[in-house]
Amino acid sequence: MPENNEANSANKRLRTESSVSLCFPGLFSRTQELSSSYKAAQPFHHSRITPFCSPTLLEGVRQEMLKLHYTLKETDIFKYHQSGDLANMDGLSAKEREQLPCLQQLRDALYSQEFRDFVSQVTGCGPLSGIRTDMSTNRYKQGDHLLLHDDVIGDRRVSYIIYLPDPQSQWLPEDGGGLELYPRESQESWAPAIRPTQVIAPKWNQMVLFTVLPGQSHHAVQEVCGKDKERLSIQGWFHFPQPGEPGYHADQLQTLWQKGAQSTLSQVEAKKQREQGCPSTQPLQPLKPSIDKTLIDSTLARYINPEYLNPKVMQQISDRFADDSYIKLSEFLNHECAQKLQQVLTRTDKEDGVGGCRMPGYETGERAGWKPEGSPVVRRFLRVEMPAQDEAACLLAQLQDMFGSDEFACWLAHVTTLSPWACRGLARRFRAGLDYTLGTPDGATESMLDAVLCLADRPSMWADGSVGGYHCYVDGGSDNASNDGSVYRSNEDDGILLTTPAAWNMLTLVLREPGVVQFVKYVGTAAPGSRWDISFEYSIADE
Repeated sequence: MPENNEANSANKRLRTESSVSLCFPGLFSRTQELSSSYKAAQPFHHSRITPFCSPTLLEGVRQEMLKLHYTLKETDIFKYHQSGDLANMDGLSAKEREQLPCLQQLRDALYSQEFRDFVSQVTGCGPLSGIRTDMSTNRYKQGDHLLLHDDVIGDRRVSYIIYLPDPQSQWLPEDGGGLELYPRESQESWAPAIRPTQVIAPKWNQMVLFTVLPGQSHHAVQEVCGKDKERLSIQGWFHFPQPGEPGYHADQLQTLWQKGAQSTLSQVEAKKQREQGCPSTQPLQPLKPSIDKTLIDSTLARYINPEYLNPKVMQQISDRFADDSYIKLSEFLNHECAQKLQQVLTRTDKEDGVGGCRMPGYETGERAGWKPEGSPVVRRFLRVEMPAQDEAACLLAQLQDMFGSDEFACWLAHVTTLSPWACRGLARRFRAGLDYTLGTPDGATESMLDAVLCLADRPSMWADGSVGGYHCYVDGGSDNASNDGSVYRSNEDDGILLTTPAAWNMLTLVLREPGVVQFVKYVGTAAPGSRWDISFEYSIADE
């Protein structure tokens, strides 16, 4: 205990004495200038401070960071390598602390009274806690990313990022890894716009600051796609004062929650966005007890592999589905239909420059027949919009119509023994380097039948999931939903019920129970092209 008290006292002295010496001379004298630029910054208030601190200290910090142990973390919203919590360095043994002198010195300077006052004056955020420290180091390697979120968790007040990429290596826009800042969709909506208006590239000795605000501080980290590039950074937060600290008020979070909400504006928006993301539920004709051969010949046989229209095979599918509540059917479309689609979709990706470890433009693929679908707080992809003029959109629109037909519902009834009575769905394109859906709880109280036809060329490159694009079902019942509607987990493997990698011409049928959430993992730039699919859900009549 005496040793801990002495260490704490030493740390407090260091926080007071070393802050100015760590920062470049004159930084604190720029407070008014930085405050003015902070208020003028768009799409929301933020500050870029370059250079931030002593390059000698920062080089020492970088060398210590490279020696730390990093764990790969991956969920629906992120994939990156993270160290342990650097806020707990005081709890390390003296020997362990001796190995991290520069990191400890930087942490103590950041949370010193002098630097906290500087942050408060630049951002206008009010007092900040000196006893609540919150920081970790992140290594974004090729393929790593962090999708859109607003950082609103608990009593976070100001978010900061300190960039430490290799100072000898130039970071180009095509290398990715930029900090994307998103404006609000409109003054009437708290949802973020479909694409960012500001991208801040990683830069040695740069610090970015912004106040954490629900429905406003939406940001993301682009995928790192440059060969041999690594985005090394320190991510942390300053918090509201804690009980007993100067400036603490019991109702201080009302500054953040102006209406006393218990979830962020984005989380409220997420449910609304999901409900608006599909066409209105379409009524289906009453189902018949047996398949009408005429209907199959006129509609389904034009698209579906004849094997799956064989009564014996359909019974086998039904038996398997009854046992497992899901089934995957390869080569679902007939040869002629699949071949035509493969030619057109592959050509479209090539013309649009999608895939091949290239960072695409945010408007890639947007044209007549293809509409961007958001809000990115829960998803981003392109959807077919009628009238479709683009050849790919026209072909997929035909399949979309087939999935929404009475004939297909009748086929589903026979292969699942369920009774679909209504449906909604989309033909979608997930562009490599841009698109995803997040595992957003939808509040469903009844089971639904999902039918997803995946059309991802060169399936061997998607099989292990490393390039993303896989479809995942997760038990969302015990999760704490994040403030932006996505699913966060302390153990990323907990609750995973089913994962299906992107594949070519594969239909997956899943009986989805209430409380189960699903997502399509962000498609990385290393993917061979887009993940195209037809995704429908069917309401099931009670038996």
